[in-house]
Amino acid sequence: MMGRRLRPPNELLRRTAVTEAGELMPYHERLLFAMERSHACAEAARVKEQERQAHYYNRRVRQKRTFAVCDRVWVYNPPRGPKATKFVHQWQGPMRIVESAGYENFVLEREDKTGAPEVLIAHVSFLVSYHHPESLLQQAANDLKAELEDEDEDEGAGSNGAADGATAARTAAAPRATTKRRRGAASSSRAALATSGRLVETRRRRKPNSAGQYVLKHELRPVGRDRSGSGDGGRWWVSTSEFDRLWQDGRVVEDPTVEEVV
Repeated sequence: MMGRRLRPPNELLRRTAVTEAGELMPYHERLLFAMERSHACAEAARVKEQERQAHYYNRRVRQKRTFAVCDRVWVYNPPRGPKATKFVHQWQGPMRIVESAGYENFVLEREDKTGAPEVLIAHVSFLVSYHHPESLLQQAANDLKAELEDEDEDEGAGSNGAADGATAARTAAAPRATTKRRRGAASSSRAALATSGRLVETRRRRKPNSAGQYVLKHELRPVGRDRSGSGDGGRWWVSTSEFDRLWQDGRVVEDPTVEEVV
């Protein structure tokens, strides 16, 4: 064409690329240098592409959590099976991180059970941080101690009911006076509760009733009284129905110093 012979593409490529290799050792050094440079370029491109993909993949993540060894965590474990209900706690814990198992997995050791330590592996997507304020530890211990004392008193009352006939006769001799004293104490407590103004809920506790069933009780105190007071004066335990009635009347307000445990 146009008085010239067309050269095929293969001839053009080989003519420009093929050169003499020369000596073996210099050629080997140039080849190793070219391979190292190509590997470095490919590695840089790989890292850049992974960062770009991770950026777009995690752009909707609300919170980026990082965990380390010895951290305490909650593990998400929803109930499964035919007997699973919505009232079962969906989080297990607290658990302590023992070591990393790779690929964002951690080896965990349970702390909420006694006996032989139970070890399991969980992914980071099923973990949340466990926090418990130290200021509430003493209050939780006091509540637990009070519950144990109430249970001991109930057991002691049941054992005293099975005493001999003479003791039962002496106890039944003055039922009226005992009932009057209790009513007087209860009536004075209710009168103080009725005239105490606004109240604040300090804590809740499940206490056994006369039928042996555990019912929820609310402890109330007047607004402005110190929460850390050791005495029981000015504090009342009320039932849930009475608490709801006081709340609807506007007498129960929220305490800004109450803290929640997560």
